[in-house]
Amino acid sequence: MTHNISEEHALSTLHHALRAARRRIVITIIADSSDYPVSVRKLSQQIAAHEQSVPLEHATGEPYRNAYNALSQTHLPTLAEADIIIYNSDRQVVMPGKQLMIATMMVALGPPMVQTFKSDIPHSSNPLQRQSTIE
Repeated sequence: MTHNISEEHALSTLHHALRAARRRIVITIIADSSDYPVSVRKLSQQIAAHEQSVPLEHATGEPYRNAYNALSQTHLPTLAEADIIIYNSDRQVVMPGKQLMIATMMVALGPPMVQTFKSDIPHSSNPLQRQSTIE
């Protein structure tokens, strides 16, 4: 299988964008939304509620501000760079990007793949033993 440099860069950018839990949550929220654009306030409130395990109306204060700042300054620009979302920093709103569908599929496949590998690979401290069970 041959990959050109732009394909490798796109894949690497997607993987980097999916590394943070908050970015994966944003991807899921945007993919599940039918009302665009989605405000950064709404995203921040949903993330704070998720992280604090509280209802949306209780997702306020410091957890909300932390999520809002992290989204605005780091996570949304990273997702926009990967073309997963379109982020308007002036209006503080988000729309789906060209790569949202593939990112959504990668997010959805993540947990089942991890569970599959965890259950199929024996827990051994010797890397050579682990490798031989994979082959």
